[in-house]
Amino acid sequence: MRTPWRRRTRVCPHCFRPLTRERIAYVCASRPACPDDRALASADPRAGSAVCGTCRRTTTRLRCTACGGRLPEGYLRTPGKLVALVGPAGSGKSTYIGVLLHELLHHLGAELDAALLPCDDTTILDYHERYARHLYEERHTVPETTGHDAGRPLVHRLGRVRRGRFGRERERVLTLVFLDTAGEHFASRERMETELRYLAAADAVVVLVDPRDLPGAPVRGGDGVPGRSGEVLARVLGRLAGGGKVTVPVAVVLTKADLLWPHLPEHSPLHRARRPGPVFDADDRAAVHAELRALLWRWQEHQLDARPARFCADYQLFAVSMLGTAPRPDGGLGLGGVVRPHRVEDPLMWLLHRFGALDRERK
Repeated sequence: MRTPWRRRTRVCPHCFRPLTRERIAYVCASRPACPDDRALASADPRAGSAVCGTCRRTTTRLRCTACGGRLPEGYLRTPGKLVALVGPAGSGKSTYIGVLLHELLHHLGAELDAALLPCDDTTILDYHERYARHLYEERHTVPETTGHDAGRPLVHRLGRVRRGRFGRERERVLTLVFLDTAGEHFASRERMETELRYLAAADAVVVLVDPRDLPGAPVRGGDGVPGRSGEVLARVLGRLAGGGKVTVPVAVVLTKADLLWPHLPEHSPLHRARRPGPVFDADDRAAVHAELRALLWRWQEHQLDARPARFCADYQLFAVSMLGTAPRPDGGLGLGGVVRPHRVEDPLMWLLHRFGALDRERK
């Protein structure tokens, strides 16, 4: 049975253009032997499969004809909620991507009984070469994103089946699209247009903030530039709002929280770890959000809270540490060369809850 065609809910997770019927074509399973087969080019993508006229193999693989990117399996049937990640240079985007995906693959996925599926072999290779190899094999920080790496999104599908009322099982899917940009602005008009489509297509946005950019915060050093993170947040909200309110969930995330720990009281909720399990802890979420609001106002950085409070229908504040401590001057990891993340999954847990993919908390 064919899936109903809904143009408004589907965009390519690589170039973020609308996936009209004309922009989808099959890819032969024996690529690159049959890249331009006419039978595949004319086959209806809603049928679920097609037979290559050259090699006669059946394929279910689809691609976007606008950019050539391969679509995840089942994407037309269940595109999922697209989550975008943005942040200024130095905020830790690359490290956050590498650590969050590692946690999903090795720890959090099992804890949530969730499956993480990369879009294609390119995503698998890029994740290893650009992130995992540096962090978990060489025990070194992720190199600064270059113009060559920027613009190639990592696309993963995170699926979880939760049991709802009356024991009915329902699958919830997030399409995690990490566009690791080379700084605050794209170097070309094409990449700027890609960023605009990226934000416009998002069902949720995670904005990273470097605490070293906040003049009132008790941390300094490194690449921190006063006001930079606030400017990026303002620009993102401006693009999303379109003259009204931002209707998608927005997570504002202070990275490198380990720099703040020495300046926080011992009882601060920013010190404690998340209670494990596939449930959303509303009390803990409220405590962390309130603590961060108070800190921002104490540091006279209230715009980081006032802007999303004014222009977003749904936002939350988070604080995470990707590495657990500052790296050494040579880029090597501290704490014996081991990555020790703290609450990097919190924004994702909130979004899973927001989109109905977490179990109800039972007290």
